[in-house]
Amino acid sequence: MAIAHKLYPVNRGVRVDLFASYQKLLQQGWQPDASQARAIMRLQNLANALQSDLDTPPKGLWLYGPPGRGKSQLLDMFMEQLPVPNKRRVHFHAFMAELHRRINAMPPAPLEARHKPDLMARLAEEISAEAAVLGFDEFYLTNLPDAMFLGRLMQALFKQGTVVVATSNWALPDLFQGGLNRDRFLPLLRLLEANLDPIDLGNGLDFRQHGKGTAGEGASTYILTRAGESADAQLAVLFDEYANGPTVPVPSFLHARKVKGTALWATFSELCDKPLGRQEYQQLVTSYQTIVIEGIPKLTASEADSALRLATLVDIIYEHRRRLVISAAVPPQQICMAGAAAEVFQRTASRLIELTNAQNLKVA
Repeated sequence: MAIAHKLYPVNRGVRVDLFASYQKLLQQGWQPDASQARAIMRLQNLANALQSDLDTPPKGLWLYGPPGRGKSQLLDMFMEQLPVPNKRRVHFHAFMAELHRRINAMPPAPLEARHKPDLMARLAEEISAEAAVLGFDEFYLTNLPDAMFLGRLMQALFKQGTVVVATSNWALPDLFQGGLNRDRFLPLLRLLEANLDPIDLGNGLDFRQHGKGTAGEGASTYILTRAGESADAQLAVLFDEYANGPTVPVPSFLHARKVKGTALWATFSELCDKPLGRQEYQQLVTSYQTIVIEGIPKLTASEADSALRLATLVDIIYEHRRRLVISAAVPPQQICMAGAAAEVFQRTASRLIELTNAQNLKVA
């Protein structure tokens, strides 16, 4: 199967030069890093292949490594420069939420019929028509039904010639490690291993913790450690400073402590202990420019659900480049150190550090 028809029209007059873009990042303060340079070479080779006339699609790439190693930035660089009209870069959790919406929008049918190969192929045709190259940021999956559904869909997408580039904190063999019924995840793992070449970004410098993040204007984050009256007073100062414009009504699912202009102030308990999900957080983040989270505690192993909700909320705030103000009992790295969510929360702690404004506030 020729892939040229899927990627056409490719602007062959546009030269992809990821090395030049990487050099600009180094000039802006990034530290030279051998594993990143190797990743750039592999991404450049893939870009060259996608601009060539091929009889078969090239294999995609799996960029993995600990938080703060520049995986998302490298993916962004690749997707932005690739002169392919039907391409898409999406956060993996947002993609999964979209798949569920598409499934729910299908004509009524028995549940088992929705997972028949012909329906998977039809859904894959729709997705591959929208994006012949898919970039997944932060691939992480713990839900077995989702994994089984995704495996069937990805198999159909790869048959359609879709090329996938994904980032993750984990090497493919380490995904779902220690999870229940891990053997049921293995078909998806084998499928990904067959279609994506791994790129190890190693354990080098954490660029987020060294102030080399890419948060845009308005994305500053203030972290006040140790909640209390003093922290509340400083929260109030920051809240008032950024509470501008007409007041946005509070959604019915949330009891806010304060709302003024495009600034929202709510407690951690209200935002993360209640069964809210990505859809509710998306609504908040698209409605408010500044979000104040009061009283984040040091979470225990039994509070994994609350930790994962906080991680989801921070992800969405990061994606939309909103301003975040929080008061917490401990620094970000110590918020969740035990339980099922501890490993996932490492990324959130690193992301909070990346977003943190240089004038980070600490309350004694």
